[in-house]
Amino acid sequence: MTTSVTAAGPGWLFVPADRPERYGKAIAAADLTIIDLEDAVRPEDKDSARELLLSSTLDPERVCVRINGFGTTLAAPDLDAVRECAITRVMIPMAEADHPFESLTGLEVIALIETARGVIEVDRIAAHQQVGALALGSADLALNLRTRSTENSTVPASDPIAYARTRVLYAARAYGRLVIDSVHTAVDDDFGLRGEADAAAAQGFDGKLAIHPRQIDPIRLAFAPTAQDLDWARSVMSEARSRSTGAFVLNGELVDEVIIRRAELLLAHGG
Repeated sequence: MTTSVTAAGPGWLFVPADRPERYGKAIAAADLTIIDLEDAVRPEDKDSARELLLSSTLDPERVCVRINGFGTTLAAPDLDAVRECAITRVMIPMAEADHPFESLTGLEVIALIETARGVIEVDRIAAHQQVGALALGSADLALNLRTRSTENSTVPASDPIAYARTRVLYAARAYGRLVIDSVHTAVDDDFGLRGEADAAAAQGFDGKLAIHPRQIDPIRLAFAPTAQDLDWARSVMSEARSRSTGAFVLNGELVDEVIIRRAELLLAHGG
């Protein structure tokens, strides 16, 4: 089992590869910046975008590159550019189990799950030793599933995406990978973004993808433990250190090894 992709926090921001003037702002704003050679770049601009990436000076610890899919002729030159830039993280779009992950030796892979087949095969994807993180791409997945909202429907169109989110989360945890929620595509919808980010944090995700720097702070806030959470965790750990027995009662709550581990996780993420 490999170590998961390392990142400073939960806000992972896409920036178009053909807009190098935005790289610096994105890197300053985000916990991990994903330079996008795929969806954010028009087909006729792919080669020039790659050249712009190659001409940029980037800190490999702060960036990742989303390459074009393995089903295209662009994946190989994209990977060559990544290695020439000494960047060590790549995001693989439309990830499926039969993709040549073994060819990515030396790279930390973020597998973007955005097809029905990818969802069904996500446990096999997570099992690849090169894969350090799974991310959900809900927009492409919804297109692949042909989901749509209708005025008279009594079942939310998001229901199939909820299934995918659960599958991705279980696979990531089973193989010790990070797991990142999909983007909220409405840049000016702070309320909707915070609701999605709160839900992802509550469900156990490690972070959320973003498409604009203004989305990063709300994402960080959603994933950060509250002051009340941290006070509870500190009291649990303080009491645990003072006792010689395993389980004990604190403020009417039974505290055992599971609760202590939860407190340790909260303190590790928030102080």
